[in-house]
Amino acid sequence: MKKLLVLFLLIFSVSSPGQSFRYGWITDLHIGAGSADQDLREVVRNINSRNDIKFVIATGDISEKGLNTELESAKEILDSLNIDYYIIPGNHDTKWSESGGAKFKELWKDDKFRFEHSEIQFIGLNSGVLWRGGGGHIAPEDLDWLDIVLKEIGPDKEIIFSVHHQLDSETDNWFEVTNRLRNYRVSLIHVGHGHANKLYTFNGIPGAMSRSTLSRDKGWGYTIVENLTDSIAFYEAGKDTSLKFWGGFSKKKETDIPMIDSVQAFNYKAELTWKKEFRTTMSAAPVIYKDKVYVTSVSGILSCLNTTGKLLWDYDAYGTIVSRPAADDDIVIVGTIQGDLTTLDANTGESIQTLSLGEPITSQLITIDYKGDKILMTGMKPKKGIIIGTASGRLLCYDLYSLELIWENDKASGMIETEPLHVENKIIFGSWDNYLYCYDSRSGVMNWRWTENKNFYYSPAACRPVTNGKNVFVATPDKFVSSIDLLLGKTDWRTDKYPAWESIGISADSQRILIKGFEDKFHILSAAEGKLIKSLNVDFGLDTSPVSPISNNDDIYFGTKSGFIYLIDSQYNFEPVLFCGTSRITGIVPGTDNNFIVVNMDGKVISFKVKGK
Repeated sequence: MKKLLVLFLLIFSVSSPGQSFRYGWITDLHIGAGSADQDLREVVRNINSRNDIKFVIATGDISEKGLNTELESAKEILDSLNIDYYIIPGNHDTKWSESGGAKFKELWKDDKFRFEHSEIQFIGLNSGVLWRGGGGHIAPEDLDWLDIVLKEIGPDKEIIFSVHHQLDSETDNWFEVTNRLRNYRVSLIHVGHGHANKLYTFNGIPGAMSRSTLSRDKGWGYTIVENLTDSIAFYEAGKDTSLKFWGGFSKKKETDIPMIDSVQAFNYKAELTWKKEFRTTMSAAPVIYKDKVYVTSVSGILSCLNTTGKLLWDYDAYGTIVSRPAADDDIVIVGTIQGDLTTLDANTGESIQTLSLGEPITSQLITIDYKGDKILMTGMKPKKGIIIGTASGRLLCYDLYSLELIWENDKASGMIETEPLHVENKIIFGSWDNYLYCYDSRSGVMNWRWTENKNFYYSPAACRPVTNGKNVFVATPDKFVSSIDLLLGKTDWRTDKYPAWESIGISADSQRILIKGFEDKFHILSAAEGKLIKSLNVDFGLDTSPVSPISNNDDIYFGTKSGFIYLIDSQYNFEPVLFCGTSRITGIVPGTDNNFIVVNMDGKVISFKVKGK
């Protein structure tokens, strides 16, 4: 074995001095977890002690929970490097991001990179999915950017590519990247995510995964990449001062990169009435109000479409929008991560007024009929309120017309992501602080808070709660479904027999709980007792994307991480209705005349009917 290793290194050592250089590769820093900060400081100190490392690439999971403080701490440590570094986020930076991904871009100016060293082009793309569960996805706007970059580079220059998730089944649209790279000189794809030193082949392209910088059982460490004219070699650097060779490959090998012809739309039994492709990330469900459809993009655009899919107007909020808007009394309301709450004329898109909250608006927005005793500055009682949750855990109620504050409550201490539920003068919502809360919608006073698992990662925060008027129901990432007494906030029943994640709905008659399971299964339970009524093996795969199933005329509709819309009829027969493309469904909303509006994360907005319904 030692002879083979010596021979391998001798072969790799033959190169022209001009093309030989080393760079550092760090990944999965997880700042905020355990000793991660100190581990990274040791890594930075080690890199600074060497004079052979030209630059550093960081391939994601920079933070543990995507908190602003974690990202700021990471930047403070990384900025102490004596050389340039280039950085992309991972799923830990996006899944719980209290800034909707905006803080990463604020700190590092972008969430992707491109630079050149020794005539090699280095490209990095973000594969983290904002809020919508695990796994990787490349956003359409980033793919468009990659098209431009590759065209500028041309087919003759060598490329080294970086992304956090593996470009295989771990990233749902991996083929969109390899299809673009196949006609270029790509010598390596860096990935993180798996915390191990490992060689890959991604559809014919050589790839490598590096260990995490975390110490854990084996001490802190990172990878040094040695680039030679005809080869690439990887060494682990750590507490032990000697470098440990762990892999490499020759650049002389011809690569065969197949073209993947993946169908990105398929109609099973839907009647499409219209489709609009915005080709930009949309993380929130659509809103239908008076025969108009309102959708928001993460880039900050609120768009209004009519019943034929014609774009009536756009409004640029000049910020990041991750929240679903709300509409009431011919007013549409939108909030941004930058903290701006804006009301607009629902028909024309003309701005009425804007209020700055001073912190990110992160919850989905709702309006309520206000029944309290608050007197506004005008001397009148409010008639309608807007309910808003923020990154710090504040829940606020504003007058719809004047944007005067009616009440606020800061009892929650984690980001409010979900759409609050309003029932019987109660506001129910989850927070990323482990708890489900119930506030009085008239005064904002807390009635109760509930948890059965004091673990951040299992918070009832992304699940949209549902109710039958007596109990409220949630599905949490510990795979439990829970029924909580609406009045007392006490657990009525709770089960993990039907593993769920964050997707739960309720039938139109309020008798059945509808659960999109963690993997393949769809479960229907009795709302009263939690007993199983029916379990169906729909075979949709592993799915942690939170999308509420909906009940319509005794039928059940739900969307998946993989882009499918399924129908379960009143006899519990199931079938796919529509495949919208390899991207997560963010919401399905019933419209008029048996139409449904569906939006996916890639910015497809589709109106459809189901044949025979």
